[in-house]
Amino acid sequence: MAAASEDQALLAQLRHVSELITVQQLAEAEAELERAQKTSPRDLRVLKLLALVRFKLGHLAEAREVYRQACEVAPEDPTVRLNLGLIALKLDSFREAAVELESAVRLQPDDRRAWSYLGYAYARSSSPTQAATAFRRAGQHELAAEMERTASPVAPADSAVVEGAGVGGAVVEGAVVERSASAQSERAPSAMPTPRPATSLEATPKPELAGDDDANVASSPSPMTTLASFTTARLLSLAVAPGPVESLGKGVLRFSAGAETHVRQSCLLAALGGQSLSLARRRERGHLSDETLSGERDCFFRVDGGGDLLLCSGDTARGLTALALDRDVLYFDEARVAAWGDEVVWESGTVPGGNKAMLQFRGSGRVVLLANADEIVSVRLGEGERMAVPTTRLLGWLGRIVVQGQVGSAAAGAAPGLHHVTCEGEGVLLLARHVEHP
Repeated sequence: MAAASEDQALLAQLRHVSELITVQQLAEAEAELERAQKTSPRDLRVLKLLALVRFKLGHLAEAREVYRQACEVAPEDPTVRLNLGLIALKLDSFREAAVELESAVRLQPDDRRAWSYLGYAYARSSSPTQAATAFRRAGQHELAAEMERTASPVAPADSAVVEGAGVGGAVVEGAVVERSASAQSERAPSAMPTPRPATSLEATPKPELAGDDDANVASSPSPMTTLASFTTARLLSLAVAPGPVESLGKGVLRFSAGAETHVRQSCLLAALGGQSLSLARRRERGHLSDETLSGERDCFFRVDGGGDLLLCSGDTARGLTALALDRDVLYFDEARVAAWGDEVVWESGTVPGGNKAMLQFRGSGRVVLLANADEIVSVRLGEGERMAVPTTRLLGWLGRIVVQGQVGSAAAGAAPGLHHVTCEGEGVLLLARHVEHP
């Protein structure tokens, strides 16, 4: 009974660590795991999570040491071997990477992701024949043929991620509970020439691609490239999703759709699985209206059927910023919202006294914004304070803030329209550093 109780306590501790990782509180997660390691020094779950956190902190050598401890505990665990190989790639230790990845493919011969990175390790170790063989086992026949023709090192088409560990079926950011090789192979797209090496750690080796950066292109004697190279360099890796939101690179987010998910049409690249999409309706005071939720040139879809959405910014000047709400209240400019989901409660409305459309989100869930991270400035508004803000600057607010629009008067010599807002209460204003000019 005592052992069972201790295991339950450890499991609760690891769930807490998972939550810390999800909200990027990595230093706190590392400290918690170090405490757990003192009481359970050979627990594989603790070691994998500690390695994950140290990798995300950029402490590659320390992460490698923890994975080596995990290898002593579970020498036949292919994910540990794979992660050791990927860290070695990140550190440019290509021969060491080849040794670890050889063990990974021996333990899990059907893992095309491991074969893909083994091919890269061989290529960088000046072993083109072995690299070609590994690439063929990975299903990357074009890369294999290129290795055979030119004997030059070619990297997999996209960056990879190192696999972490889930806790008790719960999702850790960038990590899922280990699955069998057969289950993973069933979920992997059969036509994907660049399988994803593993599911977790976002900051993974980014091998240089032939013709994939400005330096390589500039030094090339010909501006042409083969169709296979052109396609492979832009290929998105669609392995099993590690969490509810995942960056796939190339400006694309993978967003897991739940029971109540909405997405802006111009931000939807594709809905994996062909879910049912219907035009979303506005919700005011808790009730859906007959009016569609749309602007002058865009609209929102309601997603039914779950699955995953591929999101990209419809604005060439902005990217996507994903936020996790935890019993928060957020008001944001409707024109700058890309998607939302989970149990977050939402309503549409306008700034009182004006026509600036806003969306209100309450509760817990995910909201994706059309905004660059350095574009938004937060200004705290204290109780009893009052501020006037140009309407073009106002992106949103959180907390107990009352915003009132001040409409310009043509009689006073100003162009008609909403010129500025007054804000009072207590909370935080979200303002734009860059003003859009018509």
